[in-house]
Amino acid sequence: MPAGRRTVANPEKEPRVRRGLAGLLAAEAISLLGSRITFVALPWLVLTSTGSALLAGVAGFAEMLPYVLAGLLGGPIVDRAGPRPTAVAADVASMIAVIGIPVLYATGAVPYHTLLVLIAVAGALRGFGDTAKRALLPRVIAAAGLSTERGTTLYDGISRVATLLGLPLAGLLVAAAGPARVLLADAASFGACALLITLFVRAGSTGQPPADDEEGGYAAALRCGFRHVRQDRLIIGIMSMLFVTNLFDQAYATVFVPVWVREGPHGPAALGVLGSAFGIGAVAGNILWTIVGPRLPRRSTFAVCFLLGGPAQLFALSLSDRLWPVLAIAALAGTLMASINPILLAAVYERVPVRMQGRVMSVLIAFSWAGIPLGGVLGGWAADDLGLRTGALLAGIGYLLVTLAPFVSSAWHALDEHRAPGRVAERGEPSLTSAG
Repeated sequence: MPAGRRTVANPEKEPRVRRGLAGLLAAEAISLLGSRITFVALPWLVLTSTGSALLAGVAGFAEMLPYVLAGLLGGPIVDRAGPRPTAVAADVASMIAVIGIPVLYATGAVPYHTLLVLIAVAGALRGFGDTAKRALLPRVIAAAGLSTERGTTLYDGISRVATLLGLPLAGLLVAAAGPARVLLADAASFGACALLITLFVRAGSTGQPPADDEEGGYAAALRCGFRHVRQDRLIIGIMSMLFVTNLFDQAYATVFVPVWVREGPHGPAALGVLGSAFGIGAVAGNILWTIVGPRLPRRSTFAVCFLLGGPAQLFALSLSDRLWPVLAIAALAGTLMASINPILLAAVYERVPVRMQGRVMSVLIAFSWAGIPLGGVLGGWAADDLGLRTGALLAGIGYLLVTLAPFVSSAWHALDEHRAPGRVAERGEPSLTSAG
């Protein structure tokens, strides 16, 4: 740069783009807070009204299968219409759908199949909205001038704080007001999220025009997303491992924990306390990762933390019925797992061009989360037929075996390749060019 010249920041633009990031983070915090409340209230509602762990698992299946499918099929629409307007529309529709559950419960007894339909509609709308927000995130991070890793760490930190606050709050609210009424808080959170994105976020307002090889409409755009995923061994490895670990995580959260609480002397408030312990550890881990994470090797950090933190809570439930040891293990697991999402999100955003992020992220999330609908059902079957301790122990062993993959597969070495986000070379391989 010649002497005497300096770059002068636009005094209006910088506060605006920073407000966009703050607005998205605030919207996500409120939305996640409501979702964490529903995460506790919904399985407890089904478990206490039916008495069946299996039916509670089926309710989780009814929510997550439409969630996964909507996220997958919505990717091309998000890319073409723009992530911001689709996120707002999905949140408004989600608010209306979630309100329907407590409204129907207020009219009297609700048949189980009717409840499943409402849960499925809400799950599909949330899946569509989450896909839009994931595609919106890298645009807002870039507009704010942050690195991808720093931005995704902030985003994950919001999720951890929402877990820390939402789960204990949910336990208290469920104990005080009942699970059906508590769902109104989730509905309100969707409305607040839509309002914040509308008022503060400007990035992602328009879609990306299709490239020459993507002409042909919706089906061609979806195929292009699959093709990009198929050519990337790291993304395939991520999807494969997360398919299994998410299955076990869902069984833990929606079946094993409620059954463990029901069979013990702890009461429904323990549902939130367990999540709070994990959340405290996760927030501490997120702060630690923000400070030291960029200086650590991604692959080894990811592999060690996932191996030690992932199955720990399952083993705790299988080995103890005392609250304090389980809380301690949950806090430790939260600390270790805090690095997982920032590492994965940064790696994926760096490897996927901006114009395809909606489609590729929808494929990645859909296959990674495809095990979640099965997790509740298999967890319910295991708890009913094998018993809680045996089911949780087998799930923990399976989790442990799967998290060995980053140690033995060469594809995971690509985690250590830091690249400029959003651009790929002409033949489809990620390049080192900077994002524009």
